[in-house]
Amino acid sequence: MNRYVSKDGERLDQVVYAHYKSLDVFNSVMEFNKHLQNKPILSAGDVVYLPEIEVQTKVKELKSLWN
Repeated sequence: MNRYVSKDGERLDQVVYAHYKSLDVFNSVMEFNKHLQNKPILSAGDVVYLPEIEVQTKVKELKSLWN
């Protein structure tokens, strides 16, 4: 599990997106960060735990090049 120490004024969703490149895992990350549930804006020094989560990339099937 990775740890991230926040900067003043960051939001948890920004941290999650920067690490995972997706917000699909936000609820899973929140399970490890219950201490931040009522804190929409992080303070400098807040620790965010970033568990190992495999992010499934969504691939759109292309049926025709000229659709």
